[in-house]
Amino acid sequence: MKIGIPIWMYLVALAVGVAFAMVLYFRNRKQHYGKPLTIVLFLLRTLIGGIVTMLLFNPYIRQRVTVEEQPAVLLAHDNSASLVLSKDSVFYKTEYLQQFADFKQQLDKAFQVDAYLFGQEVREFDALDFDDQLTDLSSLLQTIDRRYYKRNVGAVLLFTDGIYNRGFEPSLLADKFPFPVHTVVLGDTLSYPDLMVKEVRYNKKVSLGATYPVRVVVGANDCQGQKAVLTLSEDGHVVARQELEVSSNRYAKEVDFMLEAETKGVRQLEITVQGLTDESQRLNNTKRVFVEVQDQQYKILCIADAPHPDLGAVKSVLNDDCEMDFVFGRDEIPDLSKYQLLFMHQTPSRHTDLSALQRQLEKNSKIPMLFVIGEATDIDAFDRLQKAVELHRGVANTKLDVKGFVNTSFGTFSVNERLRDQINKYPPLALPHLETNVRLSHDDLLMQEVLGVKSGLPLLTFVKDDRKMAFLFGTNVWRWRLYNYYQDHNSLVFDELFSKTLNYLLLSRDDGSALFCKEEYFSNEPVVIRAELRNPSNELVTDPELKLYIVNKKTGERYDYVFSKSEHDYELNAGVLPEGVYTCRAETEMAGRQLTLTGSFSVVSLGIEAQQLTADIDRLRSLSSATNGKCYTVDQLPMLLEDLKSDARITSVDHHETRFEDLIHSKWIFFVLIGLAAVEWVLRKMFGSY
Repeated sequence: MKIGIPIWMYLVALAVGVAFAMVLYFRNRKQHYGKPLTIVLFLLRTLIGGIVTMLLFNPYIRQRVTVEEQPAVLLAHDNSASLVLSKDSVFYKTEYLQQFADFKQQLDKAFQVDAYLFGQEVREFDALDFDDQLTDLSSLLQTIDRRYYKRNVGAVLLFTDGIYNRGFEPSLLADKFPFPVHTVVLGDTLSYPDLMVKEVRYNKKVSLGATYPVRVVVGANDCQGQKAVLTLSEDGHVVARQELEVSSNRYAKEVDFMLEAETKGVRQLEITVQGLTDESQRLNNTKRVFVEVQDQQYKILCIADAPHPDLGAVKSVLNDDCEMDFVFGRDEIPDLSKYQLLFMHQTPSRHTDLSALQRQLEKNSKIPMLFVIGEATDIDAFDRLQKAVELHRGVANTKLDVKGFVNTSFGTFSVNERLRDQINKYPPLALPHLETNVRLSHDDLLMQEVLGVKSGLPLLTFVKDDRKMAFLFGTNVWRWRLYNYYQDHNSLVFDELFSKTLNYLLLSRDDGSALFCKEEYFSNEPVVIRAELRNPSNELVTDPELKLYIVNKKTGERYDYVFSKSEHDYELNAGVLPEGVYTCRAETEMAGRQLTLTGSFSVVSLGIEAQQLTADIDRLRSLSSATNGKCYTVDQLPMLLEDLKSDARITSVDHHETRFEDLIHSKWIFFVLIGLAAVEWVLRKMFGSY
C-alpha cells in the first residue's frame, strides 16, 4: 500500500502540524506541563494537524490486490426447428427435454454456468421450444468471443446438429478460442435419399414487360443414378419444366429460368422437385416465392469524374425498375428532368461543367442527390453547388483510411443487424484529409473511425432539406461488397444498405413521420410494425389515433387495425399472416390535415430449416478438434459431466490488480484521528486542564 501524493505535500502537512502544536504548547504560557509530557502532547497535536492537512490535499491509496476469478462454463443450445423436423422429433420434444434438464441441473451444481439459446439470434437461456427458423452458429461464436474476451472460461458446451443457414463457417472463428469447445451432436445422424430445392434467387420487384431470371439451386443426397423433375409454376400454371439426372450422392445444380412480366400485380412462383417414390423428407421439395410486377420505372443519372468500381457495386443493387445512365468527365450534362435521382461520384471535379450543372439543378430543384466525396472532388466547386455540407482541405494534404461504425440513434430507416456487427471489420474507405461541417439538419447512419479512434464526423449522412441529399465521405465501397461476399457468401448486407439508401432518396418527401416494418417475415412470425408521427415542429407526438390497413396484394384480402400508443411512438402486432406480398397504409388526421404513411412487406414460408436435416457430425468433430475439445452424443452426457469435473483446465485464475482509493474514504484514518485526539484529551485531563 502506498499513499500517492508528492513529497512536498508531506512537508507542508508536517509544517502545518508543527505550527499548530507550537501555538498551543510553546506560545501558550498558561499551560504548565512537565517537559516529557509537553513533548508527547506536542507530537500528538503535530500528528493530528499534519494528518488533517494532508487530507485536504485529497491523497489516494495505491494498493496491489489479488483477485481470484472462478472459471465459467458456457452452455449454448440450438433452438432451431431442424431438430424437430427429423425422424427423431418425438424424442426431442419429450424424453430429451428431461435428459437435458437433468444434465443442466447437475452442471449448475458443479460449475458457474452461463447458458444461452441460439438460432435466429443469441439470447439468454429460457426454455427450449425449437421454434427458431434460422441457425447462425457464427453469431453465437462471435458473441462468446466478444463477451468473454480475456475472461476465465473453462469450456464451451455446444448442443447442436451442426447445420447452419446464416453467417459463415464457425470453425474459422473457433480456431482462435483459448478454451475448449465440447460439442454434443443432436438430430438425426443417418443420411436418407433426399431431393431438395436448396435456394431460389430472384428479383422481388420487376418492371412490366421485362424478362426476368429465376435461378433455382437443386440439391440431392444419396440419389446417384436417379432422375428428378424440376417444375416452375406461376399462379398455379406450369410455365417451365426440366428433367435432371443426379450424377453423384452429393449433388447440386443451378437451373436458370427466364420469365416474362406480362401483367401487373403479384405473381406467385412455386418451384418443385420430384422423382423419389420413397422419399422420407418432402418439406424441402417445394419453395414458393412472390414477384411483384410494377408499372413504374426510375431513372438514375450517375455523374462521375471517371469510371470506378464503386459505380458497378452500386448499380448491382438496383432492381429491374431502376435504370442508370452514366456521364463522365467533360461529357455534356443531359436534361435532368428525365431522372429521379442524381448519383454524384467524386463530382463536381475539375472536369465538370459546373455552370451547366448549376443551371440544370436550378430547373430541377427537387431532384434528390447522392454525393460520394473522394480525392477527385473539387472542394470549392462542391461548396458552391450545395449548401448542406461545407468542406475545407485539412492541414495534411494526405488520404485517410476511414472505417465506419453504426450510429445507434439513426432513425431514417431500419438498419440490418449484420451491418452493425460487420461494419467495423469492413475495409476502410479512402478520403482526403478534410474539415467537415454539416450545416443543415441531418441524420447520420455511419460515423467515421480513423486509426481506431471513433470521431463525431459522419461517414454516411442524410440531410433533411427541400432537396433530399445523402453524403458518403470516402470511395472504394466496392471493397465492402467483396468483404460481405467473403464473409457470408452473399452480398445481402451491402445490397440492403445501398438499396435502402436509394429507396429513401427516390421516395417522395415526407414531414418526418414514418412507418417501420421489416422487408420479410416468416409465416410463423408475428408481423410487428412501428410508426412515428411528427408535428409541424418536428416533435414526436402520440395524440392522434393511428389506423393501419394491411392488404394482401395477391388475394386482395384486407386487415384493419388500430396502433397501440407508447410514450414516443406507435406499435402494432398484427399476428401471423398467410404467405404473400402485402401493402400497409397508416392513416390519421393531425393538425387539420390527413396524413398517410405507406409501406410493404412479404411473408415467406418456413422451409430454410428443412433444407438439411441430417446432423453434420463432421463439422462438430472438426470444431471440437480445433479447440482441443471432444465430441459427444446425447447418450454420453454423463461422460461429458465427469470429463468436465476432472478437467484440470477448468480452474480458478488469480489476477493481480492495482487499485486506487481516496484516503479520506478509508475508515481507518478516521479511527486514527479519533484515537490520537482521545489520547491527547485524556493526558491533558489527567495532568492539567483542557
